[in-house]
Amino acid sequence: MDNQFKKELEKTNKFVSLVYDKMNLFPNPNKEINDITAQGLTSNKVKHGSRYCPCFVVIGETKEEKKKLNDRVCPCKPALEKEIPEDGICHCGIFCTSSYIDNYVKADLSMVEHKLNLNSENLNPLFKKDEINSVELVDLLDGRNSRLINFILIDVREIIENDTKMIIGMDYLIPTSDLGNGLDSISDKKEENIVVHCHSGSRSAKVQEIMKSIGFKTVVNLSGGIVSYGGETK
Repeated sequence: MDNQFKKELEKTNKFVSLVYDKMNLFPNPNKEINDITAQGLTSNKVKHGSRYCPCFVVIGETKEEKKKLNDRVCPCKPALEKEIPEDGICHCGIFCTSSYIDNYVKADLSMVEHKLNLNSENLNPLFKKDEINSVELVDLLDGRNSRLINFILIDVREIIENDTKMIIGMDYLIPTSDLGNGLDSISDKKEENIVVHCHSGSRSAKVQEIMKSIGFKTVVNLSGGIVSYGGETK
């Protein structure tokens, strides 16, 4: 992390604190989510000039194109008008209401009632879905470790996000900021089963769409992204 980024990250953290105070919101109980989101906001500030929501791909190079993205400048309009009032938490997870904090319960995979038995008959149908959840990805990774199935897991977040936290079992890091080159590097994998993920599922859904349009046969998105993932990370 270079000095410029560190200084900008300090400014972002101050900005986030001001939002908490001004809007009577609170940090996510999971500190990792706050740290990852703050770094994503800072990365967009450095690269694109504004703290765009890191859960979505920043599209547009000119000032005019970027003006169209104003609704996604943090704290973004969808978060303030829909997500926080309805869900108690913004899409990225960094801004929460007091009621969300009161009701917060950390996910425990051992309590999930519908854990799949590990066999290829139960696992292979997951690759026919557009999205899978956290438990299903854990099942797929366990199945791969047991040599029951095979697939590729791709993280489409930025390098600094991956450095902060990554899913154990990730095969490729292909940031959306360099998507063209990244996809070129795996052009020989178009017949493979592929799972993509990002911070909360939005960027990877866009990547999923792009990959399918250029000939990747099976691409599944992790719903909720790494924020909702309850398996092993490092």
